[in-house]
Amino acid sequence: MVAKVRGAAAGAGVFLASVCDLVIAEEDFFTLAYCHIGTTPDGPSSFHLPRAIGIKRTLEMTLLGDRYTARQMSDMGLVNFVVAPGDLEQESDNLVQRLAHGPTHVYGMAKKLMYRSLENEFESQLQLESECFADCAGRDDYREGVAAFVEKRKASFTGK
Repeated sequence: MVAKVRGAAAGAGVFLASVCDLVIAEEDFFTLAYCHIGTTPDGPSSFHLPRAIGIKRTLEMTLLGDRYTARQMSDMGLVNFVVAPGDLEQESDNLVQRLAHGPTHVYGMAKKLMYRSLENEFESQLQLESECFADCAGRDDYREGVAAFVEKRKASFTGK
């Protein structure tokens, strides 16, 4: 899931960005200003945001309620791509098209691996990694990817 952030992202907007796989944002600001109204984060920011940027950074945002630029949020790990105002539509469309023409089944497997790594023990994660690799290696996209590499051409993936 790709988040396209236009303008300021505050509170739940920050949470929504934290649950997306990739975030592309205009040069604007992000904030968790809950402390300024005397409450804690909601929406479940306290679950997702620490996993995205770490507990220390999440506490900093929560306790201070400061504004952070999109570039600062990129440095923290929440935003993947920062674009100038006016470029968001084109750049986000390019990103989505790039993903749509890639090995989409592999993307699902990679997401599964990354998120399961947060709860798995090392041995369990290695087993899951082996299973996912075997699954992907038995698919048309793998054969196409290897053939394209050998033939020095761009792969044409189908998601199968």
